[in-house]
Amino acid sequence: MWYRLAAITVVALNFTSLVSAQVAGVYSRAVPPDPKPLARLNLKTDWTLYLPMEGRRDTIATVQTVDNDQVFVQSRTGLLGAIDVRTGQLQWWAALGNNGYVNIHAVAVNSKFVYAVNVTKLYAFHRYTGVTEFVVDLGSSPTTGLAADESGVYMILSMRPGSSGAARLAVYDLPRPLGVVDAAQNAALDPKNRDPNLVNPVDDVATRYPAAGIARSGNSTEFAPIRRGSLSEVPVSGLGGSRTPSLSALPIITPPYRLEGSPVSPSLGTLPSLRQPYRMRNDFQRDIQQTPSLSTIPPSVAAALALTDLRPQGIKPPIRWEYGMTSRVLFPPLLTPYRVWLALDDRTVVGLSKFTKETEVVQHLLSDISAPVGQGGTNAYVPLSDGNLFAYEGTTGNKTGGATLLWRAQPGGIMSRMPLVTDDAVFAAGDNSGVVRVDRKTGVVIWRSDSPIDRVVAVNQEFAYLSDRQGRFYVFDALRATDKTRKYAAPLTGIDLSEFNVPVTNTVSDRIFLAADNGLVVCLRDASPKYARPVRMCPEAIVDPPVQKKVEAAQVPGN
Repeated sequence: MWYRLAAITVVALNFTSLVSAQVAGVYSRAVPPDPKPLARLNLKTDWTLYLPMEGRRDTIATVQTVDNDQVFVQSRTGLLGAIDVRTGQLQWWAALGNNGYVNIHAVAVNSKFVYAVNVTKLYAFHRYTGVTEFVVDLGSSPTTGLAADESGVYMILSMRPGSSGAARLAVYDLPRPLGVVDAAQNAALDPKNRDPNLVNPVDDVATRYPAAGIARSGNSTEFAPIRRGSLSEVPVSGLGGSRTPSLSALPIITPPYRLEGSPVSPSLGTLPSLRQPYRMRNDFQRDIQQTPSLSTIPPSVAAALALTDLRPQGIKPPIRWEYGMTSRVLFPPLLTPYRVWLALDDRTVVGLSKFTKETEVVQHLLSDISAPVGQGGTNAYVPLSDGNLFAYEGTTGNKTGGATLLWRAQPGGIMSRMPLVTDDAVFAAGDNSGVVRVDRKTGVVIWRSDSPIDRVVAVNQEFAYLSDRQGRFYVFDALRATDKTRKYAAPLTGIDLSEFNVPVTNTVSDRIFLAADNGLVVCLRDASPKYARPVRMCPEAIVDPPVQKKVEAAQVPGN
């Protein structure tokens, strides 16, 4: 009997160890790569970091490079973290939402803040400290990633309940800082020399909160007729509130509606149709009144109570404008100094004014846009599903002639990856495309890889680091082709890194980032001393208007 008991004990111990070794929701058993195979590729490990996942069911969802010194990581349960590129230190780690699985969208950054969304909430954090600047409810969920400049944040949101259209572009202005020192210095100046835009900081704070007994005003919307075309603006309703006093407190709710001391109002009479716009008809069936006032009635009691909520609210960003669209937006907005560019699902690229939301440029394409648009400076690089790559200038163009075309290249394939733009080249990649290096000035194809090698990991001044569908890592000569006649490039060497199953493309510097869904992040670099610090390889996107310096009038002698 004793040997039977021993056998049962051994089986139980083995089963217990097997169960404890399994981690639910984690599919990779990645470990830091061995230095010897890396040395054969002239690579070395810069740093290694294990991120604190939220339990065993959480995994890394995205790793996003945004600048030369910072990387942002998001998990499936809404965790957001910032990593120092130079040291690999986790700068801060924040939990968004209620730790449930959510759709992950790309974050947006400017010089001070990073913006992220979780379900219907927009979060703004200070980039290097993780301190929360504000949290605002958007009213609906985003459909793409975000974009930001120094003045505001731009996002594509689904329409509110009760609204028509496919999506809406919402632009929020950033809360301006309280200028305590500047206001004090301004008050000490002569009244003729004071800046009228600087106010008392106490008064500035008071204007950011609703006064007692006064309801907060909702988002103003403009009612315009729906126009046919590639982009049409539609009314944005929902939580916007009513623009008519006809829905004031009424003594009774049965028609005819009367206000005390006022005549009978026919504005809420029987309507022949519930489709907007609402029209009143007389006995001769003629339209005698058309009103948009019913298009902003809140669809629920909760929304109606939100309009009259007088509780103190935190500092929130004011909305600059909203634009309701009849076409679906495919990818995050692209910003230039004075425009916001949208890629629509009807093979159209549209440029709107950042300040007036006026349509300034409309560019029609011959094929579907297959991936997010790449940007270098103010130029945009648009990949199409028919294998063409177009380069456009982002500050010129008009509605009739379209955008200014710089060149067109034909890498081939579908190009389902965002083009990687460097100082002298554009790397296009995707399914059945391989990786194609295109000269950034002329659009001439320099070299192309085999089609299974279809993802760019990083580039430096000599080499391009690519990967294939099975996760094998390759090193290519970034400047020249192996076969110049066919413009074909063969890999110089390679290594199997398939355990790192979270794809990462460094769109900023030369660093190679490897990530696995078990929380492991590894940074590799070329072993040459000139790459001891991160080298910026990609031109910075120009999204802010140039700063206009004040020119003081020269003093003329004798005046």
